[in-house]
Amino acid sequence: MKVIFRADDVGYTDVHNLGTWQAIEKGIVTACDLMLDTPGFESACKYLRNCPWITIGWHTHFWGRPVLKPSEVPSMVDDEGKFKWRKDKKALMEVDYEEALKECRAQLQRCYDWLGRLPDTCGGARGPLGDAIKKVCDENGIVYDFVGGIGYDGKEKQPAEKYRSLNIKEWIDLSGKHHKSLKVTDFPYYDPAGAIMEMPIDEDVIWMRSQHPGYLDDYVLAESSCTIPRVKDVEAYCDPKVKQWIIENKIELINTHDALYGTNQYQEHLKAINSPLWIGNMKA
Repeated sequence: MKVIFRADDVGYTDVHNLGTWQAIEKGIVTACDLMLDTPGFESACKYLRNCPWITIGWHTHFWGRPVLKPSEVPSMVDDEGKFKWRKDKKALMEVDYEEALKECRAQLQRCYDWLGRLPDTCGGARGPLGDAIKKVCDENGIVYDFVGGIGYDGKEKQPAEKYRSLNIKEWIDLSGKHHKSLKVTDFPYYDPAGAIMEMPIDEDVIWMRSQHPGYLDDYVLAESSCTIPRVKDVEAYCDPKVKQWIIENKIELINTHDALYGTNQYQEHLKAINSPLWIGNMKA
């Protein structure tokens, strides 16, 4: 069985990034979804440009500030010059498509300037912003709509037709055994490592599992409803029990590029460092 372990919200802040780097260096992260407009973007790029075995996705939350001047994208920003839908998703529908298109192109140019490459994959968004994201992804060969699986609403999500044969599915634990809510009072019940190890062993599926590994600072604590679970996600991705579960089940860790194109980038990295998680060591 092959699994992609993804880190989301990469680039949130410099401090948050430190937790992500821990999950890469001492853990099982094979792919990073990077936000291109948040305070930790530049330090994230400086780190990730030295990790070619990590797939980069464009994490299209648009939680920070536009790359363009606020005066160039007035339909997208609030009075402080920040993207205006952070707390009000309905504001996404007020976005001007042409402004969104300019901002999306500017964000990708910024990514190329700092990272030295464009993202391999992309998430999405609703309304005119979502349409603009798809347009610039098509312009640049960035893959989207490639993951299926059961969503948080319990409904099955289908990828685009051209990716269905790859059978890439997101693993979301809906049992309720390992997660109650993101409230601080429910933190004792949050067990992402346990959720990972509930993943069905299925040789016909490429599973993708997403967590938010990162450390906390005042910016994240003020901004996000997801706070201390992020620290637990770092621990889960580095957990020796999870690594042993991977070894015992002979799970092949891959990045998203490997899943899409049949490459072997992440396993070659594990082989080069003689990791016990290299599939060759498991078969020995």
